[in-house]
Amino acid sequence: MRFAIIGLGRMGRRHIQVAMNLGFEVVGIYDLFQGAIDETLKEFPALADKVFSSAEALLDNAQGELLAVSTTAPSHAQFVCHAARSGFRYILCEKPMAVSLAEADAMISACEASGAVLAVNHQMQFMEQYTKIREAIATGEYGDLRSVTVHASNFGLAMNAVHYFEMFRYVTGENLKSVQCWVDDEKVPNPRGPQYSDYSGQVRALSDSGIRFNLEAGGDLGHGIQVIYGCRNGQIIVDELAGRVRAIRRQEEFRDLPTTRYGMPVVVEEFSIAPADVLTPTADVWKAMLSGASFPNGAIGRHAMATLVACYASGEADGRLTAVDDSLPAQKTFNWA
Repeated sequence: MRFAIIGLGRMGRRHIQVAMNLGFEVVGIYDLFQGAIDETLKEFPALADKVFSSAEALLDNAQGELLAVSTTAPSHAQFVCHAARSGFRYILCEKPMAVSLAEADAMISACEASGAVLAVNHQMQFMEQYTKIREAIATGEYGDLRSVTVHASNFGLAMNAVHYFEMFRYVTGENLKSVQCWVDDEKVPNPRGPQYSDYSGQVRALSDSGIRFNLEAGGDLGHGIQVIYGCRNGQIIVDELAGRVRAIRRQEEFRDLPTTRYGMPVVVEEFSIAPADVLTPTADVWKAMLSGASFPNGAIGRHAMATLVACYASGEADGRLTAVDDSLPAQKTFNWA
């Protein structure tokens, strides 16, 4: 299949590698910055004759079927909507999906109108650190999942926490319905330019059934990502950077005792998970799109982004409880990268 890409930064170049690994024919590449094009051609010199003079020229003339949009967020909606009108059949967009909910809605509508398939590159359902956890909880041996706690570092709400909103949906099967967020006074600077910024801080959120989501991503924290899945009869603790899991569950004969008996004898398992890998789960997103299997579609990407918007709204109102629903400001734009 014929593949094109707009945005040739570090992740963009990984998209090209994924496309080649999958046997796609790369028919067009473009970036606004010549330096990014130069770096791409150092890595993929055979693509020298695939460089277009503008994004618009690529979208109108590359005659591609597949498009990856790996630019910064302010241009996502423009390129996705143009690509849908130009006849691209499958479009994979990086996160955050857009810089306003109105843009996200326009992207979904444009793809639906043209019959294009839209995905947002939230890869959680293809990553072992989440698939294995969901499988373990589904056995019932740990009891019902009641809370998910992410203790991270200063990785930004828009840059990385938005992935964990999708992780929560994937693992629990439920959307987040309300959030409270407390943001740090200083915004997080972005290496892509001073025009972009993000918040660090803390988030508490609830799903429809009351499953709790807690995120610690303070600006004064500088290492690590630990995730604790709290269940009725145990805990699953994942060190995501080290690739280690420690799973603890009550022995079967003690599972019906009250939760106040939190010190009962347990079964402990420790095992490794596959290291985080950009290439493999991105390839899995493409495979799922092309085969008609489950993938992170536009609606899923929009919900993750709506949760992010709710966090910003709550944080800017000193932690006010904010619903993740149609009351969110659809037209408000954010300076995410």
